[in-house]
Amino acid sequence: KKKLCSTEGCTNQALRGGVCVRHGAKKKLCSTEGCTNQALRGGVCVRHGAKKKLCSSDGCTNIAVKGRVCIRHGAKVKRCSSKGCTNRSIKGGVCYKHGAKVKI
Repeated sequence: KKKLCSTEGCTNQALRGGVCVRHGAKKKLCSTEGCTNQALRGGVCVRHGAKKKLCSSDGCTNIAVKGRVCIRHGAKVKRCSSKGCTNRSIKGGVCYKHGAKVKI
């Protein structure tokens, strides 16, 4: 079970010191000099050597999404909640076509 932020009324996941990022938890940055990306594994970002998990199916080189497999090999993905739409949901339960806004 994941701990929640200790700030009253906040339901975000606590990262460090019992608080979420919004309430003061700091994310680790890549240890490579001059890099400002978020560190994933071993104190470095993907660009500087952190490995992404690959699909566990034989011969597949896709990135694992959920349950150690890629979408092609059975990872479940959420679909758009608009009636009759079969696109993947991006944000807020809907696809781009039905109003998911993504910062560019």
